[in-house]
Amino acid sequence: MLTKPISALAALAVLALAGCANFETLDAGLNTLKGQNRDVAIARLGFPTDQKEIAGKDVYIWSTGGVYSQPSTYYGGCSDRYGGIRSMSCVSFMPSTVYAFCEIRVIADKSGTIVATERRGDAATCETYANRLQAGVPISAKQ
Repeated sequence: MLTKPISALAALAVLALAGCANFETLDAGLNTLKGQNRDVAIARLGFPTDQKEIAGKDVYIWSTGGVYSQPSTYYGGCSDRYGGIRSMSCVSFMPSTVYAFCEIRVIADKSGTIVATERRGDAATCETYANRLQAGVPISAKQ
């Protein structure tokens, strides 16, 4: 039984570890694509959001994310001056903006065989792609 509340630092550590688990799942799924035809990646991940040719290779890109505003949060400190009555002048609120994204790149040779994969972004946003690749099972067209 916990007698003290979990500190913010401990909570962040738990979230960071959870993110690692998502990247492990994503990386394992991406590794199953190597040596497969590009159609396998499209079946599992859906249609790519972009496609390019770089250095004679076809690069298929899946990306998602955006900019999110979070409600104003308290920062700063106040003292118990004026007999314990806090003045609103010592309280500050500041909105925060978070950019969350995930980008998956699948690189295929001209015959369509996947030769490499890459990922960028944050674990939470990449979770959808990790789930689609998890068991190496193609997703259905209905999803």
